[in-house]
Amino acid sequence: MSAPAIPVRPASPALAMFITLLAGATFIGFSGIFVRLADVGPAAAGFWRMVFALPVLVAWTALEQRKPAGDKARGGAFGAVALAGLTFGIDVTLYNAALGHTTIANASLLGNLAPVGVVLGGWLLLGDRPSRRILGALMLAIAGALLLVLPKFTGEARVSGNLLGDSLAVGAAMSYAAYILAVRRARDRAGAGYVSLVSSVVCAVFCLAAALALGESVIPGSLQGWLAVIGLGLVSHALGQGLITLSLGSYGASAASLVMVWPALVSVLAAWALFGEQPTPVQAFGGVAILAAVLMVRRG
Repeated sequence: MSAPAIPVRPASPALAMFITLLAGATFIGFSGIFVRLADVGPAAAGFWRMVFALPVLVAWTALEQRKPAGDKARGGAFGAVALAGLTFGIDVTLYNAALGHTTIANASLLGNLAPVGVVLGGWLLLGDRPSRRILGALMLAIAGALLLVLPKFTGEARVSGNLLGDSLAVGAAMSYAAYILAVRRARDRAGAGYVSLVSSVVCAVFCLAAALALGESVIPGSLQGWLAVIGLGLVSHALGQGLITLSLGSYGASAASLVMVWPALVSVLAAWALFGEQPTPVQAFGGVAILAAVLMVRRG
C-alpha cells in the first residue's frame, strides 16, 4: 500500500493534520532539555513523564468517548497498544540514558534514525510500501542527520560524546520505530486518546520497574528537578506524543516517522541556547537538509 497522498480539496483537514504532526514533533524536541535538567535516573525520568501526562490523557479519552460512535472501535487493539507502551518505555529509558554519555545533539539525532526502521518494518511487516518521494525524503533526512554528527568523527574539540551514549541512542531509535509501527496498527482499531492513555500506563509500569531494578534515584530532589519532570509529562508527552498519535490516524507510518527528524533540530537549537552546545557549520547544513525532508513529506 502506497503512502497516502494529501488531497488538494478539502485542504484544511490535511493541513491541520500536518501542523498537528509538526507541533507534536516540536514539543518532543524539548524532552532532552528536560531530562538534562532533571535530577533522577533515566528510567525514573520516563516514569514521571508518563505520570504527569496521565491526567491530560484521561481527559482526552473521556472526551473521545462522548462521541456518538466513538473515534474508532477498540476491538483487538489492546495487544498493539500494550506493545506500543512497552517499546516506548524502552525508547525513553535508552534515550534518557544516552544523554548522560553524549551531547543532546548526538542523542537526539541518532535517536531519530527511527525512520529507517519504520520504513523497512512497515514495508516488510505491514505492507506499507513507501512512495519514491518518501524514500527520497528518507535518504535526505538521514544524510542531514549524518552531517549533524559528522564533526564528532573529525576530532573537533567542541564536539563530545562516546560510543556508549551513541549506541544507546541508536537502540532508542529502533525501539521508537517499533513504537510507531505499533501505534499505527492500534490506530486502525482505536481512538488516539485511548491509545495514548493505555500505552502511557504500560510505559509507566515498565519505567518504574526498570528504575527500581537499576537502583536509580526516583524522587526529584529539587524544585528544578520537579519542574523538569513535569515539563516532560505535560509538554513532551501529553502535548508532543499525544499530537503525534492523533496525526498517525491520517498519515502512513513512513511519512509520519520522517517528520520525527524535526525534534533533532529543535534539540540542537535548544541545547545551543541553554547549554552552549553550539552546532558547527556542517551541522547547520544538516539541519537545512532535515527541513527539506520535512517539506517533501508535506507534499506526500
